[in-house]
Parts: sequence; C-alpha cells; structure tokens
Amino acid sequence: MEEERNMERGMTADQLLAALWRRKALVGAIAAVVFVVGAAIVMTRPSMYEASVVVRVEPQRPGEEMVQRTVSEIIEQRLLTVRQELLARPVLQKAIEEMNLYPEIVSEKGMEAAVAQMRKDLTVRVEGETAFELTYANRDPQVAAQVANRLPTIFSEETLKIRQAQAARATELFNEEMVALGRAVSNWETKISQFKVDHLGELPEQMEMNMRGLERVSHQLQTKSEELRVAEARRSDLARARNAVDSEAGRLEAAENGLTRALVNARTTWTDDHPEVKRLQAELEGMTARRKEAEGRLWAERAERTRVATLIGNIQQEIQDLQKQAEAYQARLNNTPRWAHELAVMNRDYEIARTKYQSVVSRKVEAEIAQELEAKSAKSLFNVISPAGVPATPARPDRMTGMLIVFLLALGLGVLTGAVLEMRDDSLRDGMEVRQRLTLPVLAVVPEMQGKTERRILMPASGARNSVSNPTSLN
Repeated sequence: MEEERNMERGMTADQLLAALWRRKALVGAIAAVVFVVGAAIVMTRPSMYEASVVVRVEPQRPGEEMVQRTVSEIIEQRLLTVRQELLARPVLQKAIEEMNLYPEIVSEKGMEAAVAQMRKDLTVRVEGETAFELTYANRDPQVAAQVANRLPTIFSEETLKIRQAQAARATELFNEEMVALGRAVSNWETKISQFKVDHLGELPEQMEMNMRGLERVSHQLQTKSEELRVAEARRSDLARARNAVDSEAGRLEAAENGLTRALVNARTTWTDDHPEVKRLQAELEGMTARRKEAEGRLWAERAERTRVATLIGNIQQEIQDLQKQAEAYQARLNNTPRWAHELAVMNRDYEIARTKYQSVVSRKVEAEIAQELEAKSAKSLFNVISPAGVPATPARPDRMTGMLIVFLLALGLGVLTGAVLEMRDDSLRDGMEVRQRLTLPVLAVVPEMQGKTERRILMPASGARNSVSNPTSLN
C-alpha cells in the first residue's frame, strides 16, 4: 500500500529536477552505458549502398494496328503487377545464380532464403503510367549497380518468354482447331457427295431437268398415242380388206384349176396346134398371171398386217416405256422436296463448319504473324532511360541520425530511471511532505547538516501549541 501511494504521488518539474540532481551520478552512468552500447551498434552496422535504374515500357500500338495480337494483355498493364513479377522467384533466382549473390545464405539455408533476402534488398516503385524505378541495396557498390542494371534485362527476358509462349500456345490452339474443323468439313463434303450419289436425279438442282424431261415424255406419249391410233385404224382397214383379197385369190385359183382340167381334156382330144387348145392355153396363162397377182397382193396385205401389228406392238411398248419414264420423273419430282430439306440442313451445317474453318485459318495466319511480331519486337518492349551508376556514399545506415536517436534514448532512459527511483523513495525532504503525510502535529523541522560552514537556524513554533511555522532554509 505504501508503494502504491508513492507511485501515485505526483511530482512537479522542480521536484523532478531536484531528484535527478540528487541522483546525477546514477542517471549519468545509465545514460552513458546506453549511449555507448547504442553508438557501438550504430557504428558497427554494415554500410548498404543503393543503386537505382528507371525503365520505360514502350507501347506496341503499331503492331496491334497491323495484326490482331494473340497476347491480349497490353504490355503497359504489366506495370500494375510489375513489383510482384520482379520479386517473383524465377527472376530473382536467375539473378542470384547468374551473379553469384548471397553465397553464404545459399550454402547454409538454400536458394529460398537467398530469394527472400533479395526481396528485402529490392524496392520497386511505379513512376507515372509507363515507367518504373528499381532500387537494389548491397554492401558492395559495384554489385549494387551491376544487379540494378541486370535485373530489368532479366525481367524483360522472362516477360518476353511468357508472351512468346502465350503467342505460341495460341498458334498451336488455332492449328489444332483448324485440323479438327478441316476433318469436319471433309466429313461433311463426303457425306453430301454420297447423299447426292444416293439420290441422283431427285436433287433440287435437277428439278428443272426433271420437269423438262416429264414434259418431253408427255409430248412423246401424245405423239405415240396418235401413232397408235393411226396404226389401229390401219389394222382395221387391213382386216376388212383381208376377206376380199382372200376371196379373189381363191376364185382365181379355182378358175385356174378349171382351165387346167379343160386344157388337159383338150390335149387328150386335140393336138397342141389346135385352136381350142391354144385358146385354153392362153386363158390358162392369163388366169395364172391374175392368180399370181392376187396372191402377190394377198402376201403384201399379210406383210402389211404383220408390219402394222408389229408397229402397234412397238408403239404400245414405247408407250409403256414412256409411261414408266413419266412415272419415274414424277416420282423424282415428288421426292425432291423431301431431299431438298435434308440437303439444305446438311448444306447449312457444312457452311457453318466451312465458315468456322475459314475463320480459324485466318486467325491462325494472324497468330503466326503475331508470334513473329512478338519475336521481332522483343528488344523494344523495355527501355532503360536511366541506368544505375556506382553509388559513392552508403544509403544506410544514417549514422548521424542514429547517434542522435541513441543519445536521446540514453538520456530518456537515465531520466526515467531517476524519476522511477524518486517515486519509489518514501523519504521526507521538506515540511510540506511532513504535514501531508503525518497525522501528528509537527513542532519543528531540522534540516540536514552537511558542512562545517553551514549555519543552523531553529524554527520556533508560532501561534497555537499544535501549529508549526514554515521551516527556514540554511544558506
């Protein structure tokens, strides 16, 4: 409880100064020790040199105007993540291996620890919209400048590798898509060709030909029907004339037979020179000639009937063939709408596939050109506008500021120590503290006597018996 009251007791500035003066040796010793230790720490810290390089990102607008790029990311947009990319392991590890940085850390803790240390030594700051500043700190100013100048090149190489890999992947994707679509187009062409072969004559483009063929066959049917009518009429006429011709030939043949018998009888009676025999001979010859003529006409009529019958048969066969042709043409015309719909669907799908194929072929060509542009524009993406020079003075630590901070810290610790000791000290040093802390009446205050020359001054009480006057000081 007594300690808590001592801690809660306030101190004025005069009391604090008096307390520090009473403990000046201790305060000075503590301040001196802290200052010496802090100064040693500040002075023994290694000097770090910083080298800075400013890199500008060159826009690639002319290339985009010539051909559509397959790397969609604009190179200026990389500034938004340039710090993360510069501090990424591939860039830092390549720099560490190439320039043999942090050999002790690499041998003792591994590459990951070296990369972590290099991240601490690197500072990346974006300048404006198209530039960034890279600062590297190292104990060796030559190494600091070399690393600062080399890191933008490594970052540029890694960035270009990524962009070229993206362009190559895009080209490969377009190539694979082109091959797949090419097979699809070939399959559709084969399918459509086979469909046309299977439905030859019934296709939409052959509809006009079928209509003309049907019209031609119809006209031929009409012609053949007329020819058949004429042939039928001719056969009817021949049928009616047949009886008459047959009767005439039979009559002439019968007459000829009668004359032959009469001639035979006459020759049995008379000689060949007899007039009767000559007459019968002449009549028989005339009758024979007429019979032969009648038989000739009979055979001609028979031949004509045969010809007409054959003609009628041929015409009827031709009419049947024409009817079959007409039916075939009509069937083709009837099936044309059905096949037209299926062919239209197939042609539509084929056109879609062919359009996609042509588009992919065009994009593949552009992707190949874009890949070539990425390779050709590699050296112009990043431009070092302010290379790093070898620093002449260390950037840190700031020894003057450090010494000032150490001095203030030592002084503060000394003052704090004196104040704490004073607040924990329960000694009574003046009459005011006596009257505040004691409940008994104070008759007098005897000051501390420290020298032979000091004079003692008694402090008599005045007023009431229990009251005490203010103490006097010694001079």
